[in-house]
Amino acid sequence: MDQFEIVNAKDVGLSAESLNYIDHVMERSIEEKVMKGMVTLVARHGKIVQFKAYGQADEGIPMKRDAVFRLASMTKTIGAAALMQLFDQGKVMPSDPITEYIPEFRRAGVAVRNKKGNIRLVKPEREITIDDLLTMRSGITPIDRAYLIKDPVKIYCADAYKEAGIVDTMHPLEETIGDVCGRIAGLPLAAQPGTRWDYSNLSSIILGRVVELVSGQNLLDYLNEHIFGPLEMKETTFFPEPSLCDRIPAVFACGSGKRLDRLDVPGTDDTRLARGPSRIYYNIAAGLHGTVPDYYHFAEMLRGMGTFRGRRILSRNSVRLMTCNHIGKERTYIYGHGWGYMMNVQEDYNTMFNYLGLGSYGWHGYWGSVYNVWPEEDMVAIMISQASPVLDTWKTQERFLAVAANSIL
Repeated sequence: MDQFEIVNAKDVGLSAESLNYIDHVMERSIEEKVMKGMVTLVARHGKIVQFKAYGQADEGIPMKRDAVFRLASMTKTIGAAALMQLFDQGKVMPSDPITEYIPEFRRAGVAVRNKKGNIRLVKPEREITIDDLLTMRSGITPIDRAYLIKDPVKIYCADAYKEAGIVDTMHPLEETIGDVCGRIAGLPLAAQPGTRWDYSNLSSIILGRVVELVSGQNLLDYLNEHIFGPLEMKETTFFPEPSLCDRIPAVFACGSGKRLDRLDVPGTDDTRLARGPSRIYYNIAAGLHGTVPDYYHFAEMLRGMGTFRGRRILSRNSVRLMTCNHIGKERTYIYGHGWGYMMNVQEDYNTMFNYLGLGSYGWHGYWGSVYNVWPEEDMVAIMISQASPVLDTWKTQERFLAVAANSIL
């Protein structure tokens, strides 16, 4: 792990006294058994002012700052960045139909429900584009959430996905993302492409496959060469080696504080992903493991408009495209904000979840994690934990970001 220098908060226009309230927020979360342990980091102007570990990584084992966390959906933004590197090279356009890369998607129909309640398939008004995948408007619906919200069209599509053996979670699979995408292609869509935001891991998986097809590399090799290497993310990968596995915290249940093993609930892995025998499914929707320092390097690259320690990783234009709202006045039903390329963009206050401030962007991981970049104030804030279920961790995340934002002098 990098030996990060922690600078005086006042030197970057922050109040050290205010930042100390992060301790109270984390301790409260631990006392209330919302979380067992976590690592937090706050930086401004590229200088770290707060970087601490709290609580326990496992029963009787203190959390450490170099813990290797399950990043879950914080993986998605890294996948979007990989795709945008190919955009920088003119190899992929957001407007490209995905059939240019996976022709089998021409078979997909759109499920619609008539007045009698019957569902039939109609021809798509246009093809799914790369932009549709990046903005979660592909029409491909999440499987388990379809049953929770009881939408007949989504359930119809989810049934088709399940029948085809598609798993929209973080489970380790004995197949590649190419195999999975081959089965997704041709399955019904729950909406016309480009018309409705619907959070789906499968959209990210397809983007990962596009990266493989365009670059000629498997996704892990591509990320190692073009993202993790240049950003010095030395301990970020899909399947950590045994030496890193020893630093992966256990998962604990919110509320009871019970250690969770062999977990198997919708939207989650079974907590054993890193140690499983399958090591070929590069799940760019939710499969990466990594440390807070590593993810800080990635967030710093975004804050730096595509540069990190003098290296150009993404063009300024690509960062702008990733971090602006692409869904207009529509709002993500999860948080009530706009949506960029695999990240939330805050455009209002007092929504379901407030980030650092207006114009800030970032995303979450299922296990109680969040990263946020606030361009206006040149800030980065990261908090990663391993707790379930995710909804019970929101308030701790929001309090952490509020304290960080309120520390500005």
